[in-house]
Amino acid sequence: MTERFADLHLHTTFSDGTDTPRQLVELVHQTGISTMAITDHDNTDAIAIAEPIAKQLGVELIRGIEMSASIEDIEVHLLGFLMDISYAGLQAHLATQQQRRVQRVHQMIKQLQQVGVNISAEEVLQLAGEGTVGRPHVARTLLKHGYVSATAEAFTKYLSPGKPGFVSGSQHTPEYIIKVIREAGGVPVLAHPVYLRKDALIEQFVSQGLAGLEVYHSGHPPDLVQHYERIADRLRLLKTGGSDYHGNAKEGAPVGSVKVSYQLVEGLRAWKASHASR
Repeated sequence: MTERFADLHLHTTFSDGTDTPRQLVELVHQTGISTMAITDHDNTDAIAIAEPIAKQLGVELIRGIEMSASIEDIEVHLLGFLMDISYAGLQAHLATQQQRRVQRVHQMIKQLQQVGVNISAEEVLQLAGEGTVGRPHVARTLLKHGYVSATAEAFTKYLSPGKPGFVSGSQHTPEYIIKVIREAGGVPVLAHPVYLRKDALIEQFVSQGLAGLEVYHSGHPPDLVQHYERIADRLRLLKTGGSDYHGNAKEGAPVGSVKVSYQLVEGLRAWKASHASR
């Protein structure tokens, strides 16, 4: 029997990716990966569009999301898998978060203008279109106007914590976001822990209901993969992984460059069956 693989971290135009839901599903199908999760930032709208396309192509689509939180001036991203995306509490949070993200863009632009960067919030919001607006849209606008030579430079120069254009993506704590995911029947997983830069917080999140750790990620070299495998084993956390593909939105890994065994998907389902409230 052929082994099945999954890519559990993918973005579409409904957040900061450049592929439509259809394009993303077709791309996953072409790679031969059997299972995918759409994990747009603070947005689930792509899922309803992608589901019939995935079914037609024989690709298993996991309902997912990537949600922002902050603690100790650190930005934290949490993945939610297998949620009831129609759950009113989840959608109410996402509606509020969408408004905050628009306000955030205006604040980021204001701060950038104070250091001589003259771009407009309106252009950034237009670029985001129907999707969740975020830092990659600001980065692409900076690139367009010649302030940087690559989107990665936009983050290192302007948009990372401590830089002039940085504004936190959320005022909510990880504990609150974990609660929202679990109330929606989902499995909460800490995304790309390499960016957390404070492993001690992981144990704290576990005490607050965290179920898994994104051990396998395009930003994790082999030594860090082994490091996070050990942490996941010690804390008895589920392991997940994915490419964190954004299309052409920023330099990054292609679909399927990071893929995990289907056994990890089964682990998510088993956890949901025994823990989740919905």
